[in-house]
Amino acid sequence: MSPYRRFGRLLAISTATTVAVASTGVAVAQENQTVSFSITNFTDLHGYLEPGEGDDKAGEPMGVANLAALMDHLGQDNDHQIRTTSGDNVGGSAPISAIQDDEPTIEATNAMGIDVSAGGNHEFDKGYDDVVNRIIPNSDYPILGANVEGADELAPSAVEEFDGVKVGFVGTVTDKTPNKVSPSAIEGLTFTDPVTAANAEAERLKTSGEADIVVVLQHEDIVSHSGFNEHVDAAFGGDSHVLHDPEDNRAQAYEYGKNLIEVEFTYDVTAGEITETEWGVYDYADVIELGLAPEPTVQAIVDEAAEQFEILGQEVVATIENDYFRGSNPNGAPGTNRGVESTLNNMLANSNCIAMNEFLGGGDQIDLGLMNAGGVRADLAAGDVTFEDVITVQPFGNNLAYATLSGQAILDALESQWKDPQESRPRLSLGVSDNVFYSYDPTAEQGERINTVYIDGEPLDPNADYTVATATFLFEGGDDHIKPEEVRDLTDVGFLDSQAFADYLALEGHPTYRSGQGEIGITGHEELVPGETATLELSSLNYSSEGEPQAQEVTVTLGDATATAEIDNTTTAEDAGYGENGRATVEIDVPADVQDGQELRITTDAGTEILVPVKVAGEPGTPGQSSAAGSANGLSAGSSQFLTIATVLAVLGGVAWFVWPVLSEIASRFGFSFPQQPALPMSS
Repeated sequence: MSPYRRFGRLLAISTATTVAVASTGVAVAQENQTVSFSITNFTDLHGYLEPGEGDDKAGEPMGVANLAALMDHLGQDNDHQIRTTSGDNVGGSAPISAIQDDEPTIEATNAMGIDVSAGGNHEFDKGYDDVVNRIIPNSDYPILGANVEGADELAPSAVEEFDGVKVGFVGTVTDKTPNKVSPSAIEGLTFTDPVTAANAEAERLKTSGEADIVVVLQHEDIVSHSGFNEHVDAAFGGDSHVLHDPEDNRAQAYEYGKNLIEVEFTYDVTAGEITETEWGVYDYADVIELGLAPEPTVQAIVDEAAEQFEILGQEVVATIENDYFRGSNPNGAPGTNRGVESTLNNMLANSNCIAMNEFLGGGDQIDLGLMNAGGVRADLAAGDVTFEDVITVQPFGNNLAYATLSGQAILDALESQWKDPQESRPRLSLGVSDNVFYSYDPTAEQGERINTVYIDGEPLDPNADYTVATATFLFEGGDDHIKPEEVRDLTDVGFLDSQAFADYLALEGHPTYRSGQGEIGITGHEELVPGETATLELSSLNYSSEGEPQAQEVTVTLGDATATAEIDNTTTAEDAGYGENGRATVEIDVPADVQDGQELRITTDAGTEILVPVKVAGEPGTPGQSSAAGSANGLSAGSSQFLTIATVLAVLGGVAWFVWPVLSEIASRFGFSFPQQPALPMSS
């Protein structure tokens, strides 16, 4: 093997078995009966046709024309080169490809000379009929699915032969596919364990003599699913969007064409064994260092796709009735304040919830959606919305995913909106879907601000589990909102956030417009005294940007009592970075029969409707009389009689012991201490 191309990260591995694949050229075995060949692999391309523009090229997509040029370069010093992928070539794609139904990506992978590919879950996004009638016929390479029962058109394996070497490829799809696509899209299909299926097919190929060497192309993480048997000589993984360096003839090439992995083999045909193995991991920085130019044929496909995208990007995806804005600092423009609730951030959170539910086939599988304010980069005006508008609002290309969070983890995420007051952004707001509202105490200590959160009209249970839809950015700990260790059953369906947003806007009856607030600040409700007047300080009653709804009046209801106050919408420089816009002081007569946990109902003329449980300081008393006095008078009349009964019961021994906790509870409700429970009498 030629030493001149020692770029990338190379790892030499000696092994007794190896992999070879279909050749891009024809060569004759050398006199010593050895053949050199290489296999290249990338995975989870997702239509990323163009190179990334970031400064750190090592972490950017190469673009398909650069990938093709790199594969051409790497194939120069081998007799044969086989080009493979581990699935998800299409689906959940970059806008340039998604808007064109991924046709440019299929055309590009054909021009790149891909020889064989595993199926990925995203190949099934539009249904198995789409796989059979469009993707497979338009692809110049076989798409494999050994573990997909009921999919006769997906072959389990393909065998290539050159220079007396027969190489079998087994392709598998993640068995989590039913959790990642609409059930109707895969009706009649069963996805079994990929490793078990790969092992069975590899054994069949070897024992039947159909293959001398077997390579697995697995659309599943290669580390977590690596229990291959002795019939599997090498394997490439995918799906999890993680780079796994080569180890034990297993490797995985990250995502979006950011990496290309190559394994080079020297195979002794006479002995039927591998004599040398060398692995390499390459990225965009290597393309630049090697001075490679984009492959012209593939680049022409990308250029045409870009031109079409410019045209198609102007197509209208929806027409909306309202303007949606980001948050503003006092005297600032929309987007200057990421710490305040906004109509656009709330709408995007609702989009995450609804779009994911629709993607999964409808119903209410998702409990709530969240959205980080920093991910919203432009306002959205009423009228026609183009796909270009959608991408301008959400330009980062995050995937929309769903996962399980405990109620406590959700509370912690909402608490985390408040950052260090000395930071330039002391608060980073989380938008919430329309079915969520909550209150907070703006004067409380860090980590203690959130009162009760409501989801679908019911208080959040800290000990219950909820299914949350949001960007992978947040699930991975972005903006320090969600602790990654609290995330369970994370399912990244590869649904690009911009595509999800476009789909949501196009749904009948959407987008919704949350004219009222999803969150308010409140103090003064913590120690209500029955029969007295309580003073409630309210804040965050309004949005912050010109053009968003501005409430003028707030009404508070508690039982039969109602009070109304005007809202003060003035702001000061101290409001910058926070979300306290719209304040009011409300005085309400607390009903004499108020109960601890009873709900205040807070509404505004702009549409806010939020419930806040109250805390009662004492027992109901007559108006103007302190609760403490009322409690004391209530005790004097009956305490001596109650204690006398308790003393008699104490004499009864064993029977009284069992009812003691009940009596103690009754006594506490009257406001006095009950004697300590005696030890359980024992028979001698």
